[in-house]
Amino acid sequence: MSSSNGSNACRPARSAQPTNSAERLGRVSLAAVIFTWGIQAIVTQSLILRESMVLMAGSEFAWGIVLFAWLLGVAVGGAVGARLPRPADQARCRLALLIALLALNCAAVAELWLFRGARAFLDVGPGEFLPLTKIVTTAIVFVTPTSFCVGCAFPLACAIGRNTSGPYLSFGAIYALESAGSLVGGAAFSFWAVEALSPIQTALLAGALNSTACAAWCWRARKFAARHGSLGLAILALALGAAGIALLAGERLNASLILRRWKLIAPGYELVAEAESRYQNLALGRRGGQYSLYCDGQLSADFPDPYTFGPLAHFYLCQHPAPQHVLLLGGGAEGLLAQILLHPVEQVDYVETDPRQISLLQPFLPEVDREALADPRVRVHHLDARYYIKTQTDRFDLVIARLPEPTSALRARFFTDEFFAELRRACRKEAVLCLTAAAAPGELTPRSREYLATLQATLKRHFPHIIISWGDPAQVLAATSHGLLTSNPDQLAARYLQRGVDSPLFDPAWFFGATDWLEPAKLKRRAAELASAERVELSTDLRPIIYVQRLILWEAATGKSELLSRLRNLPLLAVVGTLAAAAILTIIWSRGRNDSGASSWQSGIVSLAVATTGFATMALSLVWLFAFQSLYGYVYGRIGWIVALFMGGLVVGCLLAARLRRPWHSLIAVDVLLSVLAASAPITISALSAAPSTPTLLRLVEVCISVLVFATGLLGGATFPLAASLLVAPEGAQATLAAENVGSQRSLAAGKIVAADHAGACLGAILCGVLLVPVFGTPATAAILCGLKLASALLLFTGGRPSASAGHRPAHDTA
Repeated sequence: MSSSNGSNACRPARSAQPTNSAERLGRVSLAAVIFTWGIQAIVTQSLILRESMVLMAGSEFAWGIVLFAWLLGVAVGGAVGARLPRPADQARCRLALLIALLALNCAAVAELWLFRGARAFLDVGPGEFLPLTKIVTTAIVFVTPTSFCVGCAFPLACAIGRNTSGPYLSFGAIYALESAGSLVGGAAFSFWAVEALSPIQTALLAGALNSTACAAWCWRARKFAARHGSLGLAILALALGAAGIALLAGERLNASLILRRWKLIAPGYELVAEAESRYQNLALGRRGGQYSLYCDGQLSADFPDPYTFGPLAHFYLCQHPAPQHVLLLGGGAEGLLAQILLHPVEQVDYVETDPRQISLLQPFLPEVDREALADPRVRVHHLDARYYIKTQTDRFDLVIARLPEPTSALRARFFTDEFFAELRRACRKEAVLCLTAAAAPGELTPRSREYLATLQATLKRHFPHIIISWGDPAQVLAATSHGLLTSNPDQLAARYLQRGVDSPLFDPAWFFGATDWLEPAKLKRRAAELASAERVELSTDLRPIIYVQRLILWEAATGKSELLSRLRNLPLLAVVGTLAAAAILTIIWSRGRNDSGASSWQSGIVSLAVATTGFATMALSLVWLFAFQSLYGYVYGRIGWIVALFMGGLVVGCLLAARLRRPWHSLIAVDVLLSVLAASAPITISALSAAPSTPTLLRLVEVCISVLVFATGLLGGATFPLAASLLVAPEGAQATLAAENVGSQRSLAAGKIVAADHAGACLGAILCGVLLVPVFGTPATAAILCGLKLASALLLFTGGRPSASAGHRPAHDTA
């Protein structure tokens, strides 16, 4: 069937299809290589992200930088891979592809060794935070070379052809196969390998799988096998060796790597237990009779510590006149829970998201704390704290939030206006909330004032009476009405004595001067400091500004950088101007007439469409990720599902777009749909957040976010084959080209598209994760993304299109 304009030149070339079983097997074996490299790529990326969380204090800030470094490597690799061997020399193309994939397989193992010794390389001591400059340097030096191999592989695979009339596999098929491999690999990693295998076993087995596919492909490529017959055997031996090491010595290797990291995190402590859960890395150390728990490389708790937890528990319990139903959010098993139960409370709901954390600690806890966990008044909930609170109404007299500081978007969602509103609904009419926040031991710095004042302003919308204590950390006390909280030591001691509490670890005399937390003169000074704070803002789910404020305090603690402070003061117009300049540079970079009939201008705006789609889909993916955390629950337990949905969308979008007959118009439609999706983001998130908090509707929230993630991937996947069909000559034109030019065009176009896509995604990852959402908020981010894609659509619409044969041919001819 001819195309819509009747040109027979647009007819798919039958000669491009395999004509015998050997050629079909060769095509299948190449498909297996691409599918398994997708698995290896996503496994390697996932391992790097988890290792970076431990190295970089558990913040998604590190995720944005690592994703930036990963995508940077893919973009550069795509551009370089297109220019490596001459595509006419198919043997060299195959050899270069094998080298790139074998390097990727080896790099996955090397990354574990590098990250677990990184503190020594970077000269960062135990407990120290990495300054931003070192985080960026580490990511580029460690991560970019690995992802460079992934970027090189794609154009090399596209350049490999059965003969001069057609490739083994089309652009779209290669893109879909790699995405499908990533889908399977991401789901298997998150839902199975994380808890069933050690990281080193996962890396080795994924590498063995890809190496086996590479060996089979070597033997199926007849001319290549004749010249490099021993290479296939060597690769197979390498695969079998990697699998054998994983199965027979994987645990011992993993133990040595764990010990390598542990000696840098907590020197002088004996590592007594370690676990990788769906949520975090857990490590328990011992020195003498003291234990220290590290979550994602950061100290989370020390125990036994009765002289800290005893006074703290009674200080909190005595802030309410008669607490009956207590909600404890985290940090209870290490001593706090046992002291709470000494008071005449009816029930304690203890929320600890990660069940592995309690099971890891329980054998080492004092007997009194193990008995507290088994007390009939205690109900332990292994649920996300925010999810649990959404399902409760009018239940709690006292809430003790032992939550980590908002040094990540995940943690910052427990310090937003929406969260405090949900918590208020879960509390009774007269209720008290107790939490802590980072502060200075004496006078507050301007940045610390801003941070605490933002927390106070956000809290005050739902808890009208607030006391923020002296000291570091500051004790933040909030009540639903005046008259509940007290700083009077006589009243606190009276409440304690009236309950008949008998604790060998506490004396009510503690309230009379053991701490200066509630000393009247210092409380007055603290209130005056907060009243003088500048730029006090509300922290919301759509704009979690407290996340940035806390990271600025973190940065100030290192004393080596002020990058975040500068980003915070960056005008939004400067960001828009930078993106416009990047768009112009993309068009200039993509100039040069190609054999498809597209002019330099047309080629440039197609590349711009690809780059802005990469930017928008990566940014939107992070927006949906943040929304999922805020609205539904702890994202790490579902990260495999989210990755699988996005990759599934890529596959479906790629396959559907390959059937479209008018790629130029279809590319415009994709841009418009992406702009609509971006514009709807804040409206959709606000509507979902305002929905009644019932278990059924919370499940509906998950479904809605899942659909949005899939739709984002679908539009991103559709762009790739559409752009490829516009930048590669149609089959009729290919027939007139020399063999070398056919392969060169195919390889160069693939490199250009991969580089543009990943360069845009690279910029989207770091800008959205570090600047746009945290600093400017989701509405501003959505407006920028919408404007960016509308501008791209307008350029495509007004810029004309290639010649009829190039502009109207079926996308599947080349994509």
